[in-house]
Amino acid sequence: MTAPINRPISVLQVDMDVNAERLFVIDRITFEVLFVTVRPQSNVVKVQLPSWYAVENRLLVGILDDNSIYNTNVTDGVTCEFVQSDFDMGQ
Repeated sequence: MTAPINRPISVLQVDMDVNAERLFVIDRITFEVLFVTVRPQSNVVKVQLPSWYAVENRLLVGILDDNSIYNTNVTDGVTCEFVQSDFDMGQ
């Protein structure tokens, strides 16, 4: 049995607002929806994405609430963090 390869990957970590129920991540060039989730109890979401998102600022990251009381908040031009593939993805 061979050891797993420890290679660089891209990770996006978002501390969600307590008033937001949902998070979405979109590639701003292709408009592909890369990730959608509901806010976890910890309020912290970690998303593993292809490594090029750590060198290109092409992500749209948004949060929204389910009852439409607060405005949706979207940040453009987000870049991920380079980490090793053995990075702790625990929430």
